[in-house]
Amino acid sequence: MRHIHIAMILIIIFTATALLATPAAGAASRASWAPHLDRKIIPTRTDSLGRQVATWYGPGFFGHGTACGGRLTPQTWGIAHRTLPCGTLVTLSHQGRSVTVRVIDRGPYSGATVDLTSRTKEYLHFVDGSVRMTRVNRYRMLPKPRPVSGIIAMQP
Repeated sequence: MRHIHIAMILIIIFTATALLATPAAGAASRASWAPHLDRKIIPTRTDSLGRQVATWYGPGFFGHGTACGGRLTPQTWGIAHRTLPCGTLVTLSHQGRSVTVRVIDRGPYSGATVDLTSRTKEYLHFVDGSVRMTRVNRYRMLPKPRPVSGIIAMQP
């Protein structure tokens, strides 16, 4: 009888844990690298924006100011978008990789719907075409990577 009670308690704990860890309906369930937070996040409330025609910008614009108040450098993570408010978090997915970045600029002006900074482009291994884009309304942060012998483990 005692074994049955223990088994039932374990089942209840397992079920509760699984329900709490499951993202809300419509949310992306995979962890995404969020460079501005220096850790991975799990989006828990999102709006899918679908596939977006994307381009990228960089070298000719390095040193220039962005519409959202920053300065574009080779290390800048983010995207340019015509209508999403500055600072909006978006998750971009391309060829099995995903990254969560902020809207940092206006544009593109080439007919595409989103412009990736060169750093974001490099991380996604983007050459040309489209990216899957999701607006992140709420997320859960995973713990920061632990230092290994005084060096912080780098993300892929």
